[in-house]
Amino acid sequence: QRIVSILDEAFEQVANTKAQTMMNLQGAYNVFTSFLDTIINDTNNDWKDTVLGDEYDVRDGTHDSPKYHDEGHYLITSKNLKREGLTYAKAKFISPIDYHQINKRSKVDKGDVLFAMIGTIGNPVVIEEEPDFAIKNVALFKVGEKNGKFLKYLLQSKSKMTKMLCDASGTTQRFV
Repeated sequence: QRIVSILDEAFEQVANTKAQTMMNLQGAYNVFTSFLDTIINDTNNDWKDTVLGDEYDVRDGTHDSPKYHDEGHYLITSKNLKREGLTYAKAKFISPIDYHQINKRSKVDKGDVLFAMIGTIGNPVVIEEEPDFAIKNVALFKVGEKNGKFLKYLLQSKSKMTKMLCDASGTTQRFV
């Protein structure tokens, strides 16, 4: 009973520390997005207003549902795009044939930006390593020689996210 009591206390301290850490992380993220918005919306800059489609090759992944397999290539969806980056957790595998078919239209390259556009909207991710996956229901910005991190920050800014969320369509699942 004494050992259980000690362990209970230790686990309670761990849970409290974890909760405090998550609050600190959210606070830091809020400060970051506020600063980001200040930079993006600075009226003293000499930026020109433009449409993303005029600056980037904008595509999306397949909307079909390929058959899933026990192995193969990953199929990345909105649920794999997190604020912290790309995660393969719960990603499904597709066949090499489906992988090549999807990538004819929407091949992701290193440096490109992915953006969740259906259901969950947001979480832009710059692809840092040469990818070996296909995408489904995810926006793809082909950045070419441009800086993908700038686009990521732009898409992350509160003002741009607010506009996209306000402009989103759909009743069952919202999309941009």
